[in-house]
Amino acid sequence: MKIYLYRTAADNRKIDKLTGATALTGETGITIQNTDRIDLLTPVFEIAVDATYMTANYLYCDTYDRYYYINTNRINTAQRLELICEVDVRQSFSAALRATECTIIRAESIAQPTKIIDSKLPVNPTSKIVTSIVLPETSQSFDTNAEYSYLLTVVGGEPSA
Repeated sequence: MKIYLYRTAADNRKIDKLTGATALTGETGITIQNTDRIDLLTPVFEIAVDATYMTANYLYCDTYDRYYYINTNRINTAQRLELICEVDVRQSFSAALRATECTIIRAESIAQPTKIIDSKLPVNPTSKIVTSIVLPETSQSFDTNAEYSYLLTVVGGEPSA
């Protein structure tokens, strides 16, 4: 079994985290023995202590053909480095995700209008401030003069001046 260690600053929500990553092991990786029962979702790998490997936050295991986040690394009493990991599903199955054909029924837009209009939420995507929304199911307006108050929150982006 071989593992390949990386240092990456990529967002966990993205695929292709190795673009711009620093490889901390060579092309041959680190050969390790599978001595304990391994959990494919949250494995613990033990390797020889090396100061370079202490900065790793991402790895690939060729035996399991999966990519993992390194959540914690610690040195045990035998002077071995334990890498406590969690599977990165997006990167591990990125080829299958890209090959999936699907219909998008919901979309988000951060800081710019989306090209796919979300018909479930009838808000004008070019507006920066929404003072009132009429929901088709109720046909009532939720505004500041109504008996109940509602707050619409948008995450991400910045309002323009």
